[in-house]
Amino acid sequence: MKPTRLRATLTALALVPVLVWTLFPIYWITTASFKTELALYAKPPQWLFTPILDNYTRVLTNIPFFQYLKNSLVIAIGTTLGSLVLGTLAGYGFARFRFRASEAVRFLVLVTRMAPRMVLVVPYYLMMQRLGLLDTYTGLLVAYVSFALPFSIWLLVGFFVDVPLDVEEAAMIDGCSRLGVLIRIVIPIAAPGLVVAAIFAFLVSWNEFLFALILSGVEAKTLPVVIAGLNTDAGPLYGEMSAAAVMVMLPNIVMTLVLQRYLVKGLTLGAVKG
Repeated sequence: MKPTRLRATLTALALVPVLVWTLFPIYWITTASFKTELALYAKPPQWLFTPILDNYTRVLTNIPFFQYLKNSLVIAIGTTLGSLVLGTLAGYGFARFRFRASEAVRFLVLVTRMAPRMVLVVPYYLMMQRLGLLDTYTGLLVAYVSFALPFSIWLLVGFFVDVPLDVEEAAMIDGCSRLGVLIRIVIPIAAPGLVVAAIFAFLVSWNEFLFALILSGVEAKTLPVVIAGLNTDAGPLYGEMSAAAVMVMLPNIVMTLVLQRYLVKGLTLGAVKG
């Protein structure tokens, strides 16, 4: 066996346990969503069973699931768009314009991402209460964009720095404004970075629980809070929780599959001929 093929085989064998460790929880929660209550608590676990749809039916009929789905989608899409627009402008500014202490400011932007969420709960709650934004889309959007924006800026700066200056200068010589260069030249070239930032912002807002629990009530409640609330006096409704969790995972999976081809770096290769 050739060394290259042997190395590839050993790498694949080493990755199998990691893959199993990663996918097994998804398999478990997916199968649990199709099990009866007795099958869920069976010991030893039932690996072979007759799937049912009762858990999905109860989730879709016993609670206003689609209203909460709409809330989550509106907030997640709004957070993604807001963080992309602000992150693009700020990231491009940091990448192309230098000023005194610009590096320190850029680092401080990332430092805000390191603050523990629990520390920020009370200040955010008091701020939203004072502004009358509790249990509103606007309040959650402001909070979520502030979480996603620092990482988006830091990520996009690296992609914008890699865009050749010759391309921008050539466009400006042809009469394109700085904003036009950003929209028509830089953003298409840095598309992989924008996609990564969009996926990150979407996941941050879609899966956020703590701030959704504190800042929302009835009108703006999101799906993670709904799943946590599937409890009764007899205990958690694991079947319904599993079914709801599977439906919550689907948008993430679909979005990742659709956008994965844009995640390949290197679109700038060949943009400038040497």
